[in-house]
Amino acid sequence: MLKAVIFDIDGVLLDSQQANIKFFQDLLEKAEYKRPSEKEALQVLHLTMWDAIKALTKERSKPKLKVVWEMGHHVKYPLELLKMPKDAKSVVKKLGKDYKLAIVTSRIEKGVEDFFQISNLRRQFRVVVSFEDYTNPKPHPEPLLVALKRLKMKPKEVVYIGDTESDIKSAKAAGIKIIMYSKSVHKSADINVASFKEIPGAIAKINKKR
Repeated sequence: MLKAVIFDIDGVLLDSQQANIKFFQDLLEKAEYKRPSEKEALQVLHLTMWDAIKALTKERSKPKLKVVWEMGHHVKYPLELLKMPKDAKSVVKKLGKDYKLAIVTSRIEKGVEDFFQISNLRRQFRVVVSFEDYTNPKPHPEPLLVALKRLKMKPKEVVYIGDTESDIKSAKAAGIKIIMYSKSVHKSADINVASFKEIPGAIAKINKKR
């Protein structure tokens, strides 16, 4: 029986594509690198901030990458471009009545705070695992394993809701069922949903199979 639901933030709890594109464009411009086009920035949004900076700058010097990384903590993030998917807030609150809720994300702690600021859902989540909490990012299972440890639960008691192939690989490696929230169908996911309203039903289906 499932006892906890873990959410990704970007692409799931938040539609952050345009905000993230502008953030990386502004960051690289401030760091005096070529401002990436929207297409170039879009191609790195599935990466951690460190790896995205590395890919966009094509920089190989760790000290220079660290300078840009640190600068990223001070560049204004365009919160005005963030928005939550339809029904996300009500579904999260509904699930919070029956399950422990957690977040596993590649966002840094400051980025998680941005989410809580616009969503006002901080109290709903018992556990938050951000970039600073692990060494190996998704698709490695470590981020989810950290969440399991903090939740004090076994893999079979948890379901993860993600939106990318790296989320699937991470969940499978951790032994966790995954629901993909995406307009595209991912055959390797346990269940695919295209709207937040479908998530409670998808969780119920996984419970019936237990």
